[in-house]
Amino acid sequence: MATSIHLAEIYQRKLNFLIGSGASSDLFPTLWLPLIDSDDKTSNETIETLATKLDKLIEKESRLKSHYTLLFMYYYEFIIEPICHFKTSDVTIVQEHECSEGDGCEICIRAELKKKTLFNYGTFIESIVRLLQHKKHFEKRCNLFTTNYDGCIPLVADELIKKGHLEFNINDGSSGFIERTLSARNFNHYLCQTGIFGRNASDIPQINYINLHGSSYWYKSEDSIKVDYNNLEHKVMISDTAKVTLKKFMEIICNKDKTTTDLIDAQLELSDTDCETFWDTYNKLPIVNPTKWKFNETVFEEHYYQMLRLLSYNLEEHNSVLISFAFSFADEHIRNLVKRSLSNHSLQVFVCCFNEKEHKVMQEFFGGYKNVSLIHFEGKNLDFTVFNTDVFNAEILKGVTQ
Repeated sequence: MATSIHLAEIYQRKLNFLIGSGASSDLFPTLWLPLIDSDDKTSNETIETLATKLDKLIEKESRLKSHYTLLFMYYYEFIIEPICHFKTSDVTIVQEHECSEGDGCEICIRAELKKKTLFNYGTFIESIVRLLQHKKHFEKRCNLFTTNYDGCIPLVADELIKKGHLEFNINDGSSGFIERTLSARNFNHYLCQTGIFGRNASDIPQINYINLHGSSYWYKSEDSIKVDYNNLEHKVMISDTAKVTLKKFMEIICNKDKTTTDLIDAQLELSDTDCETFWDTYNKLPIVNPTKWKFNETVFEEHYYQMLRLLSYNLEEHNSVLISFAFSFADEHIRNLVKRSLSNHSLQVFVCCFNEKEHKVMQEFFGGYKNVSLIHFEGKNLDFTVFNTDVFNAEILKGVTQ
């Protein structure tokens, strides 16, 4: 059983990271639902599994189109919209509420978890930068792939840069000054600094930040993708009448005593106008849907496949390393891409498993590959804090020398 990554053995290799939604789970709701899966009474539905089932059933029962639309209304209102409007300062505001309940205050507990998540992102980014500092000159860069829509990485990285004690660059693939445009070729850009008279040059540690499933900070402008961390214009229209039906829908999917069958049998109807208004605005979001893993806008779809090719290219390079954390490999495109890349025997993959259940799933995915190490612990969950302290620890880097 592997419980750590030997950084001294990998720091000079070509580094790639793959981060999933589990890293932000204490900040934003996950795809998990309390609704019991009727096909497996020991499991719960997720937005992904439920959407897939409803999508298949629509062919037989057209009335379930309303159920399918309501599920995505829920997905937008309670998962996507909170991400779109999140600011790191929001965590501080919540913490300053007047509390009279002591240690049992749910608001205080959640606020502490949110603060801890942001702290963990900061620790993680700092660990990457400290590792890159030990690499050879003009090789101090890595790729950080993520399927998350949230802005935790750029927002926390910006705060670290403002503090001034850690010099590094985040390259999100955009270029421009006032208006920034996203392009795959921008990930080839690399910053270096020279002395006043140009007699010496050194490179700045750089993290290429690559959104595989889109970002809440993207928007379509004609045939290009713009990036704006200050202006979030995404607005999905849900009518007042639809919200009334949505509330009834939520009374079922958010009830741990209800099953998939209860939901399918429920009489929930939306008007054609309400459905069309919702989908017309929802389909403009710059995100991959949790069912078919595809964008609805061609310009986003094209960028998505460019980023998949970029991931494939980097994993097929000689002497590459991939470290995945909080990522379930539910996306078949990414899972199969990683599997194909494992034919590159110089590639080393480290998959961090949250618990024993996830470890078994990852064994089914990657158990036969010699160049895959499954990282997990017996008796404790491998959460973000454990990852930073026991698996990928900045303190360990002090013993790394060039």
